[in-house]
Amino acid sequence: MTQPASHNQTLYQQIADELARQITEGIFQPGDKLPSIRKLSQQRSVSIATIQSAYEQLELQHLIESRPQSGFYVRQPVTPTYGGTLSEKSGISRMLSPFGSEAGQSCELPTPDQHTDLSLPTAVSIKQSASEVLRRCQQPELINLGTAIPSPDFLPVKQLQRIMGSLVRKRMDEVVVSVFPPGLEELRNQIAKRMAESGCHVAANEIVITNGCQEALTLCLRAVAQPGDVIAIESPAFVGLLQTIESLGMKALEIPTHPQKGISLEALQLALQQWPVKAVALVPTYNNPLGFTMPVEHRRKLLTLLKPLSIPVIEDDLFGDLDYSGNRTPAIKAYDEDGLVLYCSSVSKSIASGLRVGWVSGGRYQQHIEFLKSFSSVGTSTLSQMAVAEFMANGGYDRHLRRIQAAYARQVQLMGEAVSRWFPEGTTLTRPMGGYILWVGLPGKVDTFQLHHRALEQGIGIMPGKLFSARDHYQNFLRVNCAIIWDEQVDNAVRCLGELAQELLATEGEPGEEA
Repeated sequence: MTQPASHNQTLYQQIADELARQITEGIFQPGDKLPSIRKLSQQRSVSIATIQSAYEQLELQHLIESRPQSGFYVRQPVTPTYGGTLSEKSGISRMLSPFGSEAGQSCELPTPDQHTDLSLPTAVSIKQSASEVLRRCQQPELINLGTAIPSPDFLPVKQLQRIMGSLVRKRMDEVVVSVFPPGLEELRNQIAKRMAESGCHVAANEIVITNGCQEALTLCLRAVAQPGDVIAIESPAFVGLLQTIESLGMKALEIPTHPQKGISLEALQLALQQWPVKAVALVPTYNNPLGFTMPVEHRRKLLTLLKPLSIPVIEDDLFGDLDYSGNRTPAIKAYDEDGLVLYCSSVSKSIASGLRVGWVSGGRYQQHIEFLKSFSSVGTSTLSQMAVAEFMANGGYDRHLRRIQAAYARQVQLMGEAVSRWFPEGTTLTRPMGGYILWVGLPGKVDTFQLHHRALEQGIGIMPGKLFSARDHYQNFLRVNCAIIWDEQVDNAVRCLGELAQELLATEGEPGEEA
């Protein structure tokens, strides 16, 4: 059914959506050539740039392709071959399309087991296994469904190339000079403007530029805690956070976390009564790995709970810009009136992880964080800071976000549907409305670390669930990266994973037991 265009949509988005519907409805068939950019701009009485942006959007959605010296053509869709028992399953898990249309029976990840021992602080020891998995997943010959790094196809490579080329030609004398903390002023000004859009009213001098979000998290933990101290975290938790806690000699206190609402405030309150928690570290917006966004009321209640105890919140907002609807959820920092929220983010998931540009706004801990930054990595690449500042200032970042928000929604939909087709009956998966990762639960006692090793032999990389816990939970879960251009090879990789999981399930002898 044709949906009316949103009043919030840009002109190129409206044109892209209309063409996408025409492709879906068969008006344009696979292999058909689309009107040239110039011709369509004349037909629609719009600029050539508008049509270029619309076609770029359709390319990111994998609906059309550009052929050199020829034009744009409708792509052949991925048409999986349904064979054997996999195609005959009627109870297999499915997901709800991020666009709101039902792609099958809805499937929600069940609430993680709220083990009675989750309230025990634990020394983290995932360093060796996590590093090995991450290293193997990044081998160039692998289909990388493990590390949460987007394919270059989704990144603004050409725009960055132009910006950096211009900076090197015109401002090389600035590029070669280190910028000491708190970082490049023009970048901090741009970040302050963007933070205001998420409800955070901070000045540029309240922001410190870091080497990615990982360094921001490290600085925050060092600012609020010492080795041996207890940090309350979500369960499952972001692998990078667990690695940082381990590297600093701190202890993780895993709190049961709902797959739609986030950390259990009741369990957190009980834990605070039992243990000397120094900080609460969260990924509240498009959580990694669960994908949920904590409701606003939940965010307010969290601060109400922690304020009397003066316990700080370390907020990782790395995926905050990747909302499929384009409506950014206010950060926890937006409701902070006491300087207790240390806000961290970066451009690693939106622009490019290789730039290593992140930032932190540390509230009452700001000066200490700036001091720690000065004596850890000194500064962040000047060229990277200048390039990000320019990309944000000239409007390129906002245009890029609109494109990848729609593209990632499509990728998550395609991956979820593939998991539904190929994975064993009883599989569960999350339904994020932003970001590009899925948390998949396998039935029975399937060990996804075994699945990881078997998948490597088939040229596929995945992230086993046990890496997301300090207490060896989630052994039958895995995290899947969806920011990879969808094609038959990727679909076959998901099919292979499903078959390997089915073999492991049969070995366990417990087919049909829910994860």
